[in-house]
Amino acid sequence: MAADSHRTRPKQACLTCKTRKKKCNKGLPSCNYCILKDLECRYVPVTRQRVYGTPNTDISTPTAIRREILTAETIDGPTRTSIPEPATTPRKTTLYRPVFESLDGVHLEVQNIIRLSGEFMDDLTSRYFRNLHGNLPIISRERFQSSLTGMGTPPSADSSILLLTVCLIAYLPNPKLSQRDGDTIGRRSLYLATKALLAQVQGCLQPSISLIQASLLLATYEYANGRPEVALVTIAGCARMAYAAGIHKSKPHNMMDGDSRLEAEEAANTWWGIVISERAFACEIDDYEQPMATILPSGDVQLPIDRQKLDIGDLLSPDSMPNIPASRLTITSIGCFGRAAQASCLLDQVLKALVIPNLTIRLPLLESLDRAIQSFLADILALIPGKGSAYCTALAVTVRTLFKLHEHVLSISQQAVFVNLRSLEEWKKSSLAALDTATTMVNDMAKWHYSILPLDGSNNTSPIYIYVVRASIKHMRTRPYNGDYPWPESSENELQLYLDRLQHQWVTSYDY
Repeated sequence: MAADSHRTRPKQACLTCKTRKKKCNKGLPSCNYCILKDLECRYVPVTRQRVYGTPNTDISTPTAIRREILTAETIDGPTRTSIPEPATTPRKTTLYRPVFESLDGVHLEVQNIIRLSGEFMDDLTSRYFRNLHGNLPIISRERFQSSLTGMGTPPSADSSILLLTVCLIAYLPNPKLSQRDGDTIGRRSLYLATKALLAQVQGCLQPSISLIQASLLLATYEYANGRPEVALVTIAGCARMAYAAGIHKSKPHNMMDGDSRLEAEEAANTWWGIVISERAFACEIDDYEQPMATILPSGDVQLPIDRQKLDIGDLLSPDSMPNIPASRLTITSIGCFGRAAQASCLLDQVLKALVIPNLTIRLPLLESLDRAIQSFLADILALIPGKGSAYCTALAVTVRTLFKLHEHVLSISQQAVFVNLRSLEEWKKSSLAALDTATTMVNDMAKWHYSILPLDGSNNTSPIYIYVVRASIKHMRTRPYNGDYPWPESSENELQLYLDRLQHQWVTSYDY
């Protein structure tokens, strides 16, 4: 007892209390909570953090994490937010990049970054599952929560990184907090810290579902932020990890227990999320011949399940799991995410048709695909009453595919050619009429949706809608004037206001 009384009292709560958010009395050798619950009690040694100007600086004190200063000018242009430097350093905009010598401290660094965002982790995760999760249901909420609240052990490095990307997706900068010096970071800094941490953990661990999901969410953020080229690069690496982990292979459920079945469904949904997202990103790239990192699943592969089944998948029997092939476009019982997968299959066919060199083959194929897409769109619209947001991704992918197809026809250089007894000029007139109809539809949807968007800037709209609205505005601005437009003069301004509201969740004027 005498020896214990001279021990230095820990400065931080033990890992168990910190993870479970319990009050810790910091007792030695075990705190009261761990003694009561018969749990292992461990404290993380607190060492002084030193700021390193270069990665070659000698390390005199071993720590789990050391930090490097990166000037904002060295990372994709200037930024306006920083974590403050020591008082002895000239004040300038900087970013801190943690460099790990051990993965044991990843969860603590993630918690620190989230704290610096000025928001609570529970609020961010709740917002994520309320919004983007409905459009991209790749994470089982139950498995996600279990990975963060393990029995007496801190979250793993890959689970911690997934948590950080979830928080990045859900983060909404608060202009009042952003005006306070030094105690919060902005969206740009949060993104750079997330990307740096993810890259380091990827370099140390084997591909896992959590790492793949984190990479997909990061690519989604980059795409929604207006950088589809960067998103394509990120998702290509994500696809390689997915292939290495084998999640692209479907697995039978008959011999699985509830937990294994849930894990298999989560993996399948994640793979479909990569497939859908990569094709949506590719729509915004002019290089049609750029190869895809993912191969589209065959027509007989099972479609993904919806968020409701994913969130309670461990309670379902194998017989209750849907087994609908992706090629069955006319089945009415297909769920929302399954419809999004089917829409991506149609988009994939269009992207492949655009690179056919022979115009007499390309145009008839595009016409056939146009009929299939419009029929599919009619089926989606018939399902939407009362479930508008649920089919958000499927609708957005389908409408964006129509724009892509007919924009291509209008861009074909004028030449004296007849295809199916029609001149190229006649083909272009048909595409112009199709784009007019699609733009009018988007304008009508925007008027309705704008009135119900939350005032806090969050929304449960698929980020693909950002590019659908941009395509509509582009058509309004570039359409030849033939005496009258098929929409009111105020439509472009109304669409721009709607676009600004959609982008607020991803690109905001408060991005310090």
